[in-house]
Amino acid sequence: MTVPALLSSALTMSTVGACGGMMGKPGRRPGHRRLAWGAGGLFIAFVLYLCVETAAGLLPDVLKSVVGESPRRVAVACGLALILAGAALYIRHLRARLADSSDRAEADAGQLQRGRKALIHQVHRTWTNGLQFRLTEAVRLEVGLQDFPSAVHDPWGSGELTTEAGTPLPTDTALRTMFDQHDQQLLVLGAPGAGKTVHLLELTSALIEEARADAEAPVPVFLLLTNWRGGPLDDWLISELQHRYRTSAGVTRALLAQGKICFILDGLDEVDLERQEECVSSINDFISADGYPQCAIAVSCRLIDYQLLSQRLTVNGAVTVQPLPVTAVHNILREAGARVRGLRAAAAADPDLAELLTTPLMLGVAVLAYSGVDEHAVRSAGTLEERRGLVYDAFLTRMVTRDRTLRGDHKPPRFSVDQVEGRLLLMAREMRKYQVTVIYPSDPLRVMLQASPQVLEQVHSGSRILLTTVKVQIVYLKLISSTSPSRLLYKATLRLAQYTSLFPYLRKDFVRFACERALLRRSGDGVAFIHKTFQDHLSQRADSMTPQQRGALYRQAITS
Repeated sequence: MTVPALLSSALTMSTVGACGGMMGKPGRRPGHRRLAWGAGGLFIAFVLYLCVETAAGLLPDVLKSVVGESPRRVAVACGLALILAGAALYIRHLRARLADSSDRAEADAGQLQRGRKALIHQVHRTWTNGLQFRLTEAVRLEVGLQDFPSAVHDPWGSGELTTEAGTPLPTDTALRTMFDQHDQQLLVLGAPGAGKTVHLLELTSALIEEARADAEAPVPVFLLLTNWRGGPLDDWLISELQHRYRTSAGVTRALLAQGKICFILDGLDEVDLERQEECVSSINDFISADGYPQCAIAVSCRLIDYQLLSQRLTVNGAVTVQPLPVTAVHNILREAGARVRGLRAAAAADPDLAELLTTPLMLGVAVLAYSGVDEHAVRSAGTLEERRGLVYDAFLTRMVTRDRTLRGDHKPPRFSVDQVEGRLLLMAREMRKYQVTVIYPSDPLRVMLQASPQVLEQVHSGSRILLTTVKVQIVYLKLISSTSPSRLLYKATLRLAQYTSLFPYLRKDFVRFACERALLRRSGDGVAFIHKTFQDHLSQRADSMTPQQRGALYRQAITS
């Protein structure tokens, strides 16, 4: 569980506890309970008084006529009186507990319903409200799916991981159909940029509509596996719902126990490389646990990364998102018209370039990058990765400089190409350093709080003193609970980071500009690059720079 989640959990518990102490629990009658315990205490005191008096030989005459003068009979009578008193108090306690549990069950049902509605609203607002920006909007594509039964564990099979794929599915087959066909447990595989995340978002959108219409339908929860740092999956899921969607742990556990949550987990390949095997085991343990029988779940992963794993997921089925045929790429570019004449000619003359454009991501990036560009400006040499990098560089320049106004007047952009490029290079390098794919403009320390201790040992050149101070504060935050002083300390540290430009590229005006230019995209309450391959390309470029060059970029980000 991450430190922010622990802080949030402790704060929530302390708040609820304080409210409970002030208001009392539903169904309790404190006055009656105090009266009952007072009467019981007086009765027990009276019985003990009789025992003391009997031991002293001072048994009252009125009792001698009932129990006689035998000490044994007196002791038995006193014992029976104590047992009867205890039984009476216990029966009254049980009756109070039954009444309280009935009232509490009604209250919990209402709380559960409210929590479920709030969760639906949060998921829709965060992920499916118009869906995330898709580069495929530049060229509308319908990619196909293929059944891949050998990608998941077969209890009756040999246990060996094979790469044998099934037959392609009809072109109009939706991921929702395959999700239901495999009893709502599905693995989605594909190449980088093939559209796995888009398919998962469309699945989430369809499930959201069903959850709104049917109170018994599970609520889809979209989560990024890049945030998983090890440990049992259920603990991480509860922490993520509490942290990302503000859903209490009690509501989450109740919904889980009733099978009313469907988890959409994106990016198994983005988990730390040394933890991917552990993550697969954790997912398998979760879906086979007694407490979560046949929990609805969908997981995405790059095909090449999944094939390198030594074990398979135990979900019910798997599909692969198919690349576009090269002939389809040529047809799409032909239909796009004169604006991509140069790209069309270059792809026709260069089979390697055409192969690079067989994913919706790269085809959409190339159409935007090379719109109105002649063939000679498109052609290039090098490896596939180098050519992908050149396409991304052209895309970055085009998205910053292209006209975005409705009237066509050439208003200069808020930031220049060099400024945008420098900030994105810094951002990509930092995100790789802290092993994250989402960064939070409103809370830059959250990135560092989520990082592992090994990652925190790394500091920036030129800002060592500042980062060392922040690291000391982080260690302190890990040792204290979420009391009022600690929250004040956290907020003060956050303001220090913001005002001293710890992450200068997180300025809100720049983040808004980069999102408008489709270089970044909203991801929950954070931002991410349009794709992990774009982030990887920029981080590699930043790593190839000298410390002096990176220092110049950092100073430029602070002053501009």
